[in-house]
Amino acid sequence: MLTLDAALRIPDYVMFTTDSEDSVLLNARTDQYYALDEVGARLWSLLNDRKPLREVYQVLLDEYEVAPVQLEQDMLELLNHLLENSLVESV
Repeated sequence: MLTLDAALRIPDYVMFTTDSEDSVLLNARTDQYYALDEVGARLWSLLNDRKPLREVYQVLLDEYEVAPVQLEQDMLELLNHLLENSLVESV
């Protein structure tokens, strides 16, 4: 089970783009696109900066009005989805 102490990395075959309205991931191996909301895009940006998950959690907690338990649950749910779709990898 994934926790905030897990180490994840973004594979080279995953691309990210954002504009004023949309943030999208592309798995170049499967040609599947995945849309991210504002918070998901911020999480991705922090992961791309190679921040540890616990630090990502703390940054998001500081930037958004959300209960700590809810943020952890939502983060881990999104990260599990990304992991299942090969958009991030465990290291």
